[in-house]
Amino acid sequence: MKLNDSIHQSAQSSSGDTHQFKISANGVAFQILSSGLYSNKAGAVLRELGCNAADAHIAAGIGDTPIEVHLPTQLEPVLSIRDYGLGLSHEQVLSLYTTYFSSDKRNTNKQTGGLGLGSKSPFAYTDSFTVTSIHNGIKRLYTCNISADGAPTVTRLHEEPTQERQGIEVQLFVELHDTVLFYKEAFNIYQWFDVRPKFNIEIKEFNAPT
Repeated sequence: MKLNDSIHQSAQSSSGDTHQFKISANGVAFQILSSGLYSNKAGAVLRELGCNAADAHIAAGIGDTPIEVHLPTQLEPVLSIRDYGLGLSHEQVLSLYTTYFSSDKRNTNKQTGGLGLGSKSPFAYTDSFTVTSIHNGIKRLYTCNISADGAPTVTRLHEEPTQERQGIEVQLFVELHDTVLFYKEAFNIYQWFDVRPKFNIEIKEFNAPT
């Protein structure tokens, strides 16, 4: 989404001494940006990751293809959102998941994102999630964690050649008592998507799985 970056104003004292505001990169700051922004944690994760996946399809020219959403159930308490976009290189993954307010969507109105925060939204719910990227015939698995000092980290765990279809999959475990919550939030959010996602279970209002 195009953002207005034209406002660049500095506060000056009468002596003309100008100082630029800064943000300290510490655990508290990351906690606010990753979790403190969202009052509805489950909804934020579903919305942000879903929008990112849909944006990836638009960027790849397959906007009419549904993304895949695996909703958590009592037997399989895992949320997984998979797209079939262009995937990300190793350098792109490191940049995307370690840099807040950095986005490649600011020059287009065809995509939803633009603040560089959505990819970190799983941290609103959990301290750990995985990212699988398939790009140019290479499959790479990463883990994203909150470190002891409260700062997020991303670590490459494995890579191998593959013939799988390219794209990104983000996966996180969900507490069993939250499975119905994620189901209901998914209905509330994805009913408004232009292209309805493909789900692992039938999704209807107030018909949450047990």
